[in-house]
Amino acid sequence: MSAAKTFNGDGVLVRPVGSRGAKESDARMFGSSLADVFTTPAYDCKLVGPDQKPEFAVTRLRSGPREMEKAPVYPPDQAILICVALTPAAIGQWRAIYNGRSVGVTRAIPFATTFIDLSCRMEMWVRGPFDYLHYYLSRELLERIAIENAVASSFQLREEFFVEDLVVAQITKNILSPIKHREPLDPLALDQIAAVLGAHVLQAHCGAPKFAVPPGRGLEPWQKLRTEEMLRAHLEGNITIQELATACSLSTSHFGRCFRQSFGTSVHQRLIQLRIDKAKDLLSRTNKTLVEIALLSGFYDQAAFSRTFSRIEHVAPSRWCRLNRDGIKSPPK
Repeated sequence: MSAAKTFNGDGVLVRPVGSRGAKESDARMFGSSLADVFTTPAYDCKLVGPDQKPEFAVTRLRSGPREMEKAPVYPPDQAILICVALTPAAIGQWRAIYNGRSVGVTRAIPFATTFIDLSCRMEMWVRGPFDYLHYYLSRELLERIAIENAVASSFQLREEFFVEDLVVAQITKNILSPIKHREPLDPLALDQIAAVLGAHVLQAHCGAPKFAVPPGRGLEPWQKLRTEEMLRAHLEGNITIQELATACSLSTSHFGRCFRQSFGTSVHQRLIQLRIDKAKDLLSRTNKTLVEIALLSGFYDQAAFSRTFSRIEHVAPSRWCRLNRDGIKSPPK
């Protein structure tokens, strides 16, 4: 995958509706184009790939109370849009004519999920308030995931509206914390989300057979060493799975399977553990402040560092420091 794009100091793109940098014909269902369709005053967006035609995008749209109104027809695109209601959508809050049939909200459930083929025509009506997280997956991305997993690259989405999907719900819950605290989703995290979500969509909603995953031996010793070196050199997460896979002379899909076989976890979770290991080393042998340690360990800020450290180590960084210091007089603050 291409490097992820993040915008402004928080790594979040927040732009008023209508401020579009592309021609109308270039519009895609993410960012400003998606905000225009739902007439929302602002949006948050993160991309993987070129700004105007990414492989993967995550967009959050929110709106206060408003009357039911018809949304503009979205431009057709060779992509799939997954919409997750972060607050339960009420029956009658959203309805549409999709491919000639009427669809809408049939029941209010947490993290209700909708799967739409953007090549199909749809007219829709919506009222507020609402809060949605949208995942945009290009057909090129899905085809590559299919090929790398030895399944047919031709597929047809089974459209569904406001259904329960536990995998999509869990992925969404996992990224809500950084989104809530306005922390950027680093490229490695976005790559991981795109790969997992794309594989799930193909298998659960496109009728793809079970992926033929051959038994693996994991990464070769030199590949493990090279991967660890690259992750330690990019603790902030500013690296992609494609770059790691290329360095190991593997496809992205094969690299991901071998990595999990070798390390027992995903690439992004391994990166987080390396950040914690770096922080513990600094806490135990230096007199740096928690803010300095957070940044040197690849965390966005001290708050993100403290939350992650406490979750993994079951103790606050300051207390861990007091219990594990190597004779340094003043604890970090």
